[in-house]
Amino acid sequence: MRKTSKTGGRWRMVKPGGGWSIWMMVPTVAVLVIVIGYPVVRTFLLSRLKYNFISSAPAHAVGAGNYVHLFNDPIFWQALLNTAVYTFGSVAIAMFIGASLSLLTEGFVGRLRFIKALLLTPWAVPFIVVAFLFRYMFEERSGVVNSVLMHLGLAHAHIPWLNSAVRAMPTVMVANIWTQTPFFFLIFAAAVAAIPQEVVESARMDRAKGWTMISQIKAPFMRGAALVGGLLMVISNFNDFAKIWAMTEGGPGYATTTLVVYVYRIAFTSYDFGYSAAIGVVWLVFLIAFAVLYIRAMQGARR
Repeated sequence: MRKTSKTGGRWRMVKPGGGWSIWMMVPTVAVLVIVIGYPVVRTFLLSRLKYNFISSAPAHAVGAGNYVHLFNDPIFWQALLNTAVYTFGSVAIAMFIGASLSLLTEGFVGRLRFIKALLLTPWAVPFIVVAFLFRYMFEERSGVVNSVLMHLGLAHAHIPWLNSAVRAMPTVMVANIWTQTPFFFLIFAAAVAAIPQEVVESARMDRAKGWTMISQIKAPFMRGAALVGGLLMVISNFNDFAKIWAMTEGGPGYATTTLVVYVYRIAFTSYDFGYSAAIGVVWLVFLIAFAVLYIRAMQGARR
């Protein structure tokens, strides 16, 4: 809070803390520069080099050569498309399920709260455990999913879930959605619980119920949670590596190869660090641009 003081017959604003507030931020800024700033700058510089870790040829500057190669690389564009499908598809479905569950369990009190706690358990399972769990569930020969489908007569042969270029991505997304739904359920349940009872009672007196109550009364209060949760999960999915690599390693072919998997393959399989750094720079630009546009769009929708 700013204070005022009178000097020479005039009132002037006095900033609390004076110069000390600036010096107290120096350690935090220094840590951010070292932990975040240096790797970003180093990656940008590396992206302008032709640098293969196992090659005997010394690193040399190629200018924008890596970026030209990137924009002419069909695998990069496929990885970008896979990233968009995996990210936005998972977030949209998980957000819808989480919001629905939060509204369905809104009135659960007493012993029924146990159901709410149960719905949060998938979020507590480590990602790598989830990946291997779903990988074994969708195994073509011994997986429980095919066994159940064949037992119910819904399938007459073993379905190659993870070995099919068409089915692999939806299968991986199922595992991802299963882990993210509890997060959205938690933040939407908190948003619903924070709705003032006076607003709800007033709406009921105006005979608002069902879909009208949800769309006109509760949805506006849930919009802030959707903004924060959606942005966090988009960034998380954009950087998701463990689940995809443990389930398919980006295959079959490049069917489930996202940007993070492609960068890993180039950097630690081909050891082409310069080209992988160029992809990383473009990747960062995409994330920053999306975050800015997403926040602006949501702020405009709230006005």
